[in-house]
Amino acid sequence: MEHTISPGYSVEEALICQLARELRNHEVIGVGNNSPIPAAAALLAKSLHAQEASVYILGQCDWPFQGTREFFELMQRGGIDVFFLSGAQIDAYGRINLHVIGDYAKPKVRLPGGAGSGVVYFTCKRILLFKTDHGVKGFPEQLDFTTAGPTSEKGVYHRAGLVGVYTPLGVLKPTGENGRLELGATATGVQPVEVQSRTGFDLGLKRKGAAAIPELAPPTAQELSTLRYEVVHALSRIYPLFVRQHFGRYVVETKRRKEG
Repeated sequence: MEHTISPGYSVEEALICQLARELRNHEVIGVGNNSPIPAAAALLAKSLHAQEASVYILGQCDWPFQGTREFFELMQRGGIDVFFLSGAQIDAYGRINLHVIGDYAKPKVRLPGGAGSGVVYFTCKRILLFKTDHGVKGFPEQLDFTTAGPTSEKGVYHRAGLVGVYTPLGVLKPTGENGRLELGATATGVQPVEVQSRTGFDLGLKRKGAAAIPELAPPTAQELSTLRYEVVHALSRIYPLFVRQHFGRYVVETKRRKEG
């Protein structure tokens, strides 16, 4: 059964607000290519509780680096505190697949590739994984291909720490044995059993007990208002299509208010 988020805000807005809450004041926040939801989250956090944070969004008109090389060099020096990653597949330990679905030599689907995620997962201080959908195929026990992961073999330096995986159904946290992902909280109105039924690996509900899983607070009126009537204007310069599709009514409403 497809879950429909409660009225008053969209699935995308809920995910943006949840990611924004994880960002801290004074952090240096990096957002990569084709990531409108993390970009919106970074801008929302900076507008509300992280006003002294530095936000670098690939594609912004005032990108202060020469291409991406300087940005990745800054990251390798430890200059980026938090970054967002996703994957076509995410496994039980937070490893991601951005390369192929199926056999590597004869894949069912060939994906764009890592796009620097291997470097990011090794060098960025905090990693927030996100996925805009939540289904068994996207969360398998074993990946078809490992593009990057939150840990390294013994003796290999690895700075990054996985904070969690954020989806429309809730958040998975690396609280299990050896950093295995478990259900940390559910989205408003979502039952833990639903999250488990749409995940291809065990989320530790038997160990914790479904009753012990908290529910995330829904977006506040302040978060939604700031997102819809302030953040979208900056976001539209980078992701105009995303803004038209998901926030078009608020852009039109703001324009009418100004003209009136």
